[in-house]
Amino acid sequence: MASEQTAVEPCTEGQEDNETAKPIGQEPPEPLRRLAGLVNVHGVRTSIIHRVGLRLYGHRPAPFPRSDRFELVAHSRGGWEVATVTVGEHSGYFMVSLPTVAVECHPVNADQPHAVVDLILAALPKETA
Repeated sequence: MASEQTAVEPCTEGQEDNETAKPIGQEPPEPLRRLAGLVNVHGVRTSIIHRVGLRLYGHRPAPFPRSDRFELVAHSRGGWEVATVTVGEHSGYFMVSLPTVAVECHPVNADQPHAVVDLILAALPKETA
């Protein structure tokens, strides 16, 4: 049984000059890339995730606010997430979240990436012999 489908041109009215049309944050920030290299040297698996958040409103047409955020996620050998690190473009701080250790985030100066590495290594589960 075949069904007929038609394509509708997407509505682009007003989107050329709003936030969603800009190629925001396509590359991870350099501090996160350097931090990933420092953590990987210690044998910890990491990934950099690009999160895009959109707020959609039913009563208003475009534009809608967009937020871009990159996160470095460190995993234990068992695959558990042991740390999440974000960095603001202009903040000068890494925000380190260690869900296995504490609930709060730890701010670390962006010029001290080795302190972040130490926090991540301390949050890893200890190996059993």
